[in-house]
Amino acid sequence: MHLLLSFLALMSVAALSPAQTVGPIERRDGFWVQTVEGELAAGAEVRVDSTGAIRAQGQDIRQVRYRLTKKVKASNEREAQQLLDQARLRAERQGAAVVLDLGDPECRRCAFSAELNIDVPRDTRRIDLDTRGGSLDIRNLAGSVVAETAGGSIRIDDIGGEVRAATAGGGIQLGRVSGRVECETAGGSIRLDSAGASAELRTSGGGIQAREVRGDLRAETAGGSIRAESVGGSLIAATSGGSIHVGEVAGLVDAETAGGSIHVESAPQGVRAETAGGGIQLNNVAGKVIATSAAGPIRAYFVAGRPLGDSLLETTAGSIIVWLPASIAVRVDAVIDFASGSNRIQSEFDSITVQRSDGDFGTGQVVAAGVLNGGGPVLRIRNTNGRIQIQRRP
Repeated sequence: MHLLLSFLALMSVAALSPAQTVGPIERRDGFWVQTVEGELAAGAEVRVDSTGAIRAQGQDIRQVRYRLTKKVKASNEREAQQLLDQARLRAERQGAAVVLDLGDPECRRCAFSAELNIDVPRDTRRIDLDTRGGSLDIRNLAGSVVAETAGGSIRIDDIGGEVRAATAGGGIQLGRVSGRVECETAGGSIRLDSAGASAELRTSGGGIQAREVRGDLRAETAGGSIRAESVGGSLIAATSGGSIHVGEVAGLVDAETAGGSIHVESAPQGVRAETAGGGIQLNNVAGKVIATSAAGPIRAYFVAGRPLGDSLLETTAGSIIVWLPASIAVRVDAVIDFASGSNRIQSEFDSITVQRSDGDFGTGQVVAAGVLNGGGPVLRIRNTNGRIQIQRRP
């Protein structure tokens, strides 16, 4: 019995032990190159700590398979062998996790680089990739992904769980992610195709594009444009320099740019849009609507059948045009501070009266006020020296 138990224990350990093959050193394009291949029994998680590019892909397999290509510059094969031996790949099971850990050679001018390709079971619960410099490419996994690189691009697609991705320099491209998304880059663009939950996208320099986010979306960039096509929750979009284009948003919209235009296609729950230099276009909006521009025109189409909150449209330069449904219940309060004539405010509603506050000659203030359908929330319209038009929406 003791012999049987010892034999079974030995077989169990052997099943978990990696089978690794180290290839011969070859001379290729000025480098000494060596390939390491292996596989070991899969676990619920995979953790990788490496240098250079990493590609991980889910497959219909029950093992973790890997192929590592190492390159180094050296004066001869013996020196190259010593350096490559220092860059040893440790592959082992630690509890329920498969761990791959690549060491770095102690050299300054050997131009060491590595590329690691990993195939894992598609139903792996979590994969965690960390590289000290290189691109990351992860695809076709049912679980969650954590991807970090000290410098390089990140590409992730077809992920069933949540995704966290960060790079110190490079773009991030995300395809379909069923769970929550959180990604950040110190310099590069971010593109997201689909997120099944909320998403947070941040970059210190580059544009942000999100096609579909079923939860809330937060998009922030220190320099670049933001485009979000469909958001199932609320949206916060902020850029220090660039335009903001928003499609359909089910929740609240908060959009701010230090220099650029803002366009919102549909936001029936409410909008705050602020730009230090550019125009604002708001289509199919309702709720509380705040739109302010330091220098640019404002266009706002209010949607019928949705409640309106107290709202403000304000610019110092450019025209403001408002389209109101005939059935909307609202009190209008419009002012132009410096106008040469009362015709600088025009209204298609008879109940809104326009008049000058200080006579008929010279430059003065023009005001318009009125109540539609018994009144309700206040729509304030402020312009320093442009025009205001209040029109009926068809």
